[in-house]
Amino acid sequence: MNKKIILNQVGYISNQVKTAVYAGSADSFQIVDAKTGKTMFSGLLRSTVYDKASGDTVSLIDFSTFNKRGKYYIRIGLKKSLPFVISDNPYNELKKGLLKGLYYNRCGKLDRRFAGDYAHKACHSDLVPFFENPSRRIDVSGGWHDSGGYGKFSVCTSVALGHLLYAYKLFPESFAEETGIPESGNGVPDILNECRVGLEWLLKMQTRDGGIHHKVVWQIPPEPTMPDEDSSEHYIFAKSHQAAACGCAVFALASGVFAEFDKEFSSRLNEAAINAWIWLMNNPNYEPFENPPTVALNAAGDFYDDNFNDELFWAVSELYEMTGDADFHKKIGELCGIVDGTGFVNREVSGFGAIAYLFGTQPRDKNIEQMLHLRLRIKADNLYGLSQKSGYKTAKSDDDYTRGSNMYSMTDSIALILAYRIFGCEEYLDTVCEQMNYILGKNPMGICYVTGFGKVSVKNPHHRPSDADDIEEPVPGLLVCGPSKFIQDDFTQWNIPEDAAPAKCYYDVVHSYTTNEPTIYTNSAAVFVAGYLDSLSDTN
Repeated sequence: MNKKIILNQVGYISNQVKTAVYAGSADSFQIVDAKTGKTMFSGLLRSTVYDKASGDTVSLIDFSTFNKRGKYYIRIGLKKSLPFVISDNPYNELKKGLLKGLYYNRCGKLDRRFAGDYAHKACHSDLVPFFENPSRRIDVSGGWHDSGGYGKFSVCTSVALGHLLYAYKLFPESFAEETGIPESGNGVPDILNECRVGLEWLLKMQTRDGGIHHKVVWQIPPEPTMPDEDSSEHYIFAKSHQAAACGCAVFALASGVFAEFDKEFSSRLNEAAINAWIWLMNNPNYEPFENPPTVALNAAGDFYDDNFNDELFWAVSELYEMTGDADFHKKIGELCGIVDGTGFVNREVSGFGAIAYLFGTQPRDKNIEQMLHLRLRIKADNLYGLSQKSGYKTAKSDDDYTRGSNMYSMTDSIALILAYRIFGCEEYLDTVCEQMNYILGKNPMGICYVTGFGKVSVKNPHHRPSDADDIEEPVPGLLVCGPSKFIQDDFTQWNIPEDAAPAKCYYDVVHSYTTNEPTIYTNSAAVFVAGYLDSLSDTN
């Protein structure tokens, strides 16, 4: 690896940990004012370490004690870094950009007044047939396109909503600004305006008996095309236990959040949550959702999940917070010993249940509380330990570079944030900052994984609108999957050497859906983390 300085290209919080990496060996470094060329700070480099995940030998550049706000670059000998800022709130625009990224992924019309050059006509507005009964069609328009394609998934939408609703619920002060969407200025925070888009679609997916259909997706993926030009036939797939439980949870959660702004909508969500729970009680034998054999594997867009305890735990935790019913509290006690309690991803949602219980308003059982605290502390300690072993301070083992690795960096950061709020351990917050550093450029690829941010960022995401439009720059504010060693698409299998280091199994090309695809639930997790870090400027 050529000697170079690798850093967070967006910026550092003035009173938090600030580190970069030098791929090489040297004695000292200088922080230089980008405007005047004056050296503002000098420090010694840490001794070189071998970073196994990347195969790089690197030295840590630690300038955490330098808190002067401004725009700078790092100099080591004749080498200069990319510019960066030190600010009280360097992630304010990033937070809004990531949230606006969800707007760009809306299913429907994108107005030029709000989407600019990325505008398009209304899409996917026709009635959609049921896969098992194509003669019957219903309206499932709206919501968000899940990822690089145009499928829409109930569990994925629920997870994204969980991130967004809890970001607002736990630190609402971070979401006062408008983001430039059609609903801006209506008296409701834009993060909740965006949530309503997902919630209204999820309500359409619920049937009269309370069940929720698993997804709306094509049978065979179409060629890259703009959303309004997509003529492929989409289908509504069967109801699933996963969709019903996650929908139940997020309806209950949203009911409480929206009560302040729209009592009628809050009441609708309350009723939908209860109806979903009734469906679950009427269908007690869990059956994991599986695609029909005629559906192309790469059109599936979801996953096989043979463990239902985490979804059930989230549902009963939110229902307990919504109702205070003792039966739900009892069920929480039965489940808390067999769930992880720290997961915030599609296959593992029990962390949302832990938030509902630990940060809710209902009475808590001391034993349940202690058990959930312990799970979070073990998780946070493990992530901190991994970060300390890494030359880049990345909280990952070599085995963690799989599909969605960037998403896990963000959802692991959610667990760290919760642990920090409970235990006050500064090392947890430092580790969160380092994971954001990683996402924004302080990584072995030296790339900011969010489109439209940083000097060297993703240019060719696996994202159909970005590929099919005539605009050189991709849709901004999209966080891509990141390096994936253990799950790869055909392109990465052929083009990334088999012996490549895990943290370097990444390709910035549209063909690499395992490493370069954005998803709504990756973006939403990043909104949570960026929103929390932005809130620190208001509290310190």
